[in-house]
Amino acid sequence: MMNAYLSKIKSLQSEIDTALKESDFEKLAHLSTDLGTSVETLISDPSYKHNITEQELLDLKNLLVSVQKYQEETSLKFRDYSLEVSRKRKMHQAYKQ
Repeated sequence: MMNAYLSKIKSLQSEIDTALKESDFEKLAHLSTDLGTSVETLISDPSYKHNITEQELLDLKNLLVSVQKYQEETSLKFRDYSLEVSRKRKMHQAYKQ
């Protein structure tokens, strides 16, 4: 059961990496929600707490590091995206005048 959760989480991580590279913020928001739901389901499973292996614990620690990385990358990419859109809007307004 635990492996099914971790497999889904790893799959979502791969999709999140792709969405980040493509700066697809809508897809990223959806995937982030799915990731959060999967993690919540995993940690709310009562059998999980008593049967976790060292490898699964390591996977969960790596997941935490990945989530922190995703937060930082998303923030930077969105800031860059916002600045670029603002710059283009200003150029377009200047051209119209």
